[in-house]
Amino acid sequence: MTWLSAQRIDTELLCAWRETPVHEKSFTRPAAARIASRVELLTFADATAAAAAYARLSGNPRVAAVQYNWQVTMRLQPNDPAYPRQVNLARAGYETAWASATGGSTPDGRTIVTAILDAGFDVAHEDLVASLWVNTAEIPGDGLDNDGNGYIDDLTGWNFIENSAAYPVNTHGTQVAGLIGAAGNNGLGVSGTNWNSSLMLFAINTVADIVAAYQYIVDQREAYNRSGGSSGAFVVATNASFGVEGGTCADFPVWGGMYDKLGAAGILTAASVANVSQDVDLTGDMPTDCPSDFLLGVTNVDQDDRLYPSAGYGKTSVDLGAPGEGSYTTRPGNTYGSFGSTSAAAPYVTGAVALLYATACDQLEDLVGDDPPAAARLIRESLLASVRVQPSLEFETSSGGVLDVARAQEELLRRCGSAGSVALRMTANPNPTAGALTVRVAAPGVGAGAVLDVYDTLGRRLITSRPGASGGQAALLPLDLSALPAGYYVIRLIDAGREAVVPVVVN
Repeated sequence: MTWLSAQRIDTELLCAWRETPVHEKSFTRPAAARIASRVELLTFADATAAAAAYARLSGNPRVAAVQYNWQVTMRLQPNDPAYPRQVNLARAGYETAWASATGGSTPDGRTIVTAILDAGFDVAHEDLVASLWVNTAEIPGDGLDNDGNGYIDDLTGWNFIENSAAYPVNTHGTQVAGLIGAAGNNGLGVSGTNWNSSLMLFAINTVADIVAAYQYIVDQREAYNRSGGSSGAFVVATNASFGVEGGTCADFPVWGGMYDKLGAAGILTAASVANVSQDVDLTGDMPTDCPSDFLLGVTNVDQDDRLYPSAGYGKTSVDLGAPGEGSYTTRPGNTYGSFGSTSAAAPYVTGAVALLYATACDQLEDLVGDDPPAAARLIRESLLASVRVQPSLEFETSSGGVLDVARAQEELLRRCGSAGSVALRMTANPNPTAGALTVRVAAPGVGAGAVLDVYDTLGRRLITSRPGASGGQAALLPLDLSALPAGYYVIRLIDAGREAVVPVVVN
């Protein structure tokens, strides 16, 4: 866990003096608090007074430095032992984004589902088995098509290659699935882009398989939309780490037409471009050159966020880059290993779509219910408007930059106009404490998935608890810190994309 700037406090200045502080007339003693050697925190009645003082102090020879005070928020790292090898997640902005949402469900409780089409999967992998979507309309192992969709015992998706509910084990698909949805913060293996995922899986080999899989996905989401969530699945994204080099959408009109069909139900697709150093606007690449508003073409970048030498590009067909090269993810047989290429880049974008749906945004929640395609477009626009611009991509992709999911969160909240709705209201009393205290969370309290953590000043998580739902009322959560040595700690509550942080002193 590390710290980063989040929001400026416009009425507070930190002033570092070269010598003993000399206060101007505007500084009264109660407004000047010494917080370090020759450093004071100056508090003003309003932002105008603070700004005027900032201007005066900036030119004062007695002042070594002056700055505004800032609120801070935390970046999270999961406790998966191989996470230190997953440097691309931090590069893509996930560590910062996880401070607001770690995935799994929307703030209003919808289970977020991500669909993956690939050659096969090791669904028994220790770090994937808990992340699989479950078709609750099917009765496991009864040999019947309980939901009447034409597939028998389709519990987690379908193997269209062999027309079976069982999947062939495939390295590529297992790697892709791990990047998107390996269970995060479970003390095992690696982490996916979303710590909690619901992966709907499809084994495909031909264009006919792809079309059939996409129709299955559309049917699930349309059933969800029609029923208000009582049936079907809330699928928000599909991953396409496959394609046809040199093909065009005009060559495959049935396949290409499925992206608008998915979009009409509210589903985006992230597709990897060819692993060939060529302008696919000129040579063609299927499906990235399909002109759908619900498709995101993704290329691969190296550790310096430069276009990877063997990755395709195109100002029209390719939308953004992502750090596929140097990835580390799941492999068959409960193993883990390196992964690269554009196939590894697309899952970071697919995961970003899912994580943005987990971010608190009232407007997005309204659109999900009233206008699913508009919700999907809002997510896509937020992703593309927030990229980190890179010279090597500026004329080679439509956005000119690399995925930054944390900045995409900020852009989404800006467009939603609901940035202030993320935080919970939380206090801790008594503070300081001898050990026992009560955390009070103002109404509407906390949900069933809320997690309460206690960290020390080094960012180590010392205590974790799951308080349970408070039934829409203010929550009083007892917490015992008596086992901790005297010192400064941080209590952090995460609940459905909302968070609150409060410092506490144990004496």
